[in-house]
Amino acid sequence: MENGFFALLTLLGLLALIKRVRDNWYPKSTETKLEERQRPSFQVPERKENIFRNEDNAKGFVWNELISLHRRNNWRYGIFESENYVDTQFSLSENLTVPYRYFLSDEELHFNVCVLNSYPQEHTTDLFVLAAHFNNLLNFGKVKIDVNDQTVYFSYQNELELYATSPGKIHEHIGRHFHISKDVYWAFERYLTEGEEPAVIIGELVNNLKSRQENNTQN
Repeated sequence: MENGFFALLTLLGLLALIKRVRDNWYPKSTETKLEERQRPSFQVPERKENIFRNEDNAKGFVWNELISLHRRNNWRYGIFESENYVDTQFSLSENLTVPYRYFLSDEELHFNVCVLNSYPQEHTTDLFVLAAHFNNLLNFGKVKIDVNDQTVYFSYQNELELYATSPGKIHEHIGRHFHISKDVYWAFERYLTEGEEPAVIIGELVNNLKSRQENNTQN
């Protein structure tokens, strides 16, 4: 009975730690329910109502802001206007640069990157377990596995009206998507190259995130 009691205390402690890290992962204390995709997610300011109530106006504004942002930052990118997306080259690791795609679809701006372009089919089950662990930690974006192409993606999307009324969110969310994608890549590569169990990888990731937060606090 005592052993079971102490085991329960240990489990509760681990769950509390994971929740704390998840709540503080890339903390944005000023970010509110705007990032939750419950409709309606927010009220359009009255002063902009006539501008962005029209879907085409919002779409055109966000598209122009997305292009302008890339130009201002001198990123390496390609514009595919007829298909409403921009591909930008960012580094997932020291030796790997991949395209990050930002596209407008279904009244939303989507952020997407392929963090793993192939994996052995026999590892599919463990990769789904790892993705599930990861998604339990996330409050921004989602890890997705395409079993047909045997690829792993990290994606996020939110409403065009959010970015039309708060254009600074475009840059902010590109940054968050990029930084989290590097952790996703690290976790999946760690599994494939070292064969670590998904739970062990997530535990190490949680510790790494905690260390980062402590360092940021001290700095």
